Amino acid sequence: MNRIACFITVVALCGPVPATAQWTGSGSSSALLTTSSELRAAADRIAARSTLWRDAMRSLSSLGRHTLLLTPDQVVVSEAPASETTDAFDASTLAEVSPVLTDGARVDVVLVVVNVDLLASMHERLGSSRADFETDLERVLIHEVYGHAVPYLLAGSAAGRCADPAKGERAVDACSVRRENAVRAEAGLGERTDYTFGGLILMDRLRRSSVLAHVASH
Repeated sequence: MNRIACFITVVALCGPVPATAQWTGSGSSSALLTTSSELRAAADRIAARSTLWRDAMRSLSSLGRHTLLLTPDQVVVSEAPASETTDAFDASTLAEVSPVLTDGARVDVVLVVVNVDLLASMHERLGSSRADFETDLERVLIHEVYGHAVPYLLAGSAAGRCADPAKGERAVDACSVRRENAVRAEAGLGERTDYTFGGLILMDRLRRSSVLAHVASH
């Protein structure tokens, strides 16, 4: 969720997105492509409940622009484009967004990496239900896709950047969180008011566990 100064490159992908069966869209939309059944299912659940989300996907489809929803094993990270020095995606990072710039500033594709395994393992350690995991995955997708990726793609350039809260700014006043909360409201996923904890079931439980552990130690 934190924006970092890096460049994300899809592993074994060069040139246009291949029109193969493994890269399929969410629902009938070509604006959101993924090979992950988990991410596709989450996107479909959001689309079923949010008009804003569906309208955005239709607009991007008509423009021929799209988001690639990826998992960490599908990408490498470098400090500069075409750098020979690359690293694996940070295993402790939950999600990341990287617009693909062409001709200096044009954006037709945005890469969104979601660490599904990390989210799942953290929920498993807390004994969460499957429903809680799926709800948090939907919230992460809404923030990264509708909050960050969609504005880049609608603008077709880096000028479409929709920022996270600046230092001292309330989460609800930040561009990305305002957009996120609009879709959350339609999807029945509650309002995000705390940027640090992401408005996730998982983070709320971790925070409460930490408080309880602190109290128990005194």
